Amino acid sequence: MKMRLTPKKNIQRIIKKCHMCGHVNEAQREPEKCTKCEKSFLPLNYFGKVHAKNSKDFEKLFCKASELHEQDLIKGLYVLW
Repeated sequence: MKMRLTPKKNIQRIIKKCHMCGHVNEAQREPEKCTKCEKSFLPLNYFGKVHAKNSKDFEKLFCKASELHEQDLIKGLYVLW
C-alpha cells in the first residue's frame, strides 16, 4: 500500500503569552482576552490606529494573522507561526 501525503493549507497563527497568568493563547485572529484568566488585551499597533469610541469599533482594531507582519509584533509576547 502506498501512502500519499496531502499538502495542508499554510494557515498563519498568532501565539500570544498572557502577561498576567502566563497562559499561551493561539488563534488565527488577535486574541481579545486570555482564554484562561480572561484578562483583556489591547490590539497590536493600538497607538498607530484610531482610538475607538465604542466597543464595535474597538473590535475592528484586532487583526487577522495574515494581516500582520513581523515588525508589528511585540517581541517576547507574540509569535507569528
